[in-house]
Amino acid sequence: MLIALRDAFAGNGELTERQGAVVLFASGTVFSLTAISLAGVEDASDFQFLTYRGASTALAMLVLIVARRGGRPVSFAGVTRTVWLAGATLAVTSMLYILALSRTTAATTVFLLAAAPIFAAVIGWLVLRERVERSTIVAMSVTAIGVTITVGAGLDVGSVTGLLFAAGIPVTVGLYSVLMRSVSGVDPVVPALIAGSLLALGSAVVSIATDGLAVSPRDAVLACVSGGFALGVGLPLFNLGHRSVAAARVPLLLMSEVVLAPIWVWIWPGQAPSVATLIGGAIILGAVAWLVLVSHDAPDTAPSSRVPAIPLD
Repeated sequence: MLIALRDAFAGNGELTERQGAVVLFASGTVFSLTAISLAGVEDASDFQFLTYRGASTALAMLVLIVARRGGRPVSFAGVTRTVWLAGATLAVTSMLYILALSRTTAATTVFLLAAAPIFAAVIGWLVLRERVERSTIVAMSVTAIGVTITVGAGLDVGSVTGLLFAAGIPVTVGLYSVLMRSVSGVDPVVPALIAGSLLALGSAVVSIATDGLAVSPRDAVLACVSGGFALGVGLPLFNLGHRSVAAARVPLLLMSEVVLAPIWVWIWPGQAPSVATLIGGAIILGAVAWLVLVSHDAPDTAPSSRVPAIPLD
């Protein structure tokens, strides 16, 4: 598995559908660490946090680009308007996630995020003509049951603004999955670099106009963990893994993030999840694990090179 991941990242071959599913599951696990980072912030505003998060993500990608100069250099030859749109969509997703969590409950955000596979399936069918397999539909249904159990015992929508931010997340996640499936030949580092740079610049403008950029060392470190590690490691894995997995399945495999995030916050700073959260989380993880097992352990029958590009260029 590790050898296949190394070769695929270096441009020597493709992951199988099952390997891509495992990589996506791993990326969701890394993404889940953002919950700890945000929960530990003391004084930084949302946009201050997002500024350092975006900047550290971009810095992590630059370090990776420099590290690869001696082997297979990161190529920017395939950067089209579609790739820029994908990066911008990813930056918006990151912003919406943080803004939603700070204005409404995590349970509400998770509940709405469960709609992401539906948006990805619809957009993927309309744009890429990707058929939604029966196993994906089953996993969607089971996942929806698990999420409903998780939040049904005490759904609190919080502020209207927070609810609107959370409602936008499944749309952007679904759109990003389809955009990246369309231009999957691009180096996985590139969209992450674009997203981090745009997020840092946009958030910095808002921060300078409101609270400034000065934050405590503690908050800066937590934001950099959220960006430099959670996104810095998770995004390249995500961008690589999705190449071998149909767009409708990608958000389902990322459910590892929404299940594990409450567990990390339970460990620190001690926000114990409800019994419903644990039961629903177990159902979601079971659905995702089953989806990985039924994935094909062979090269994708519709490899990324044959997925049509979205006509934006």
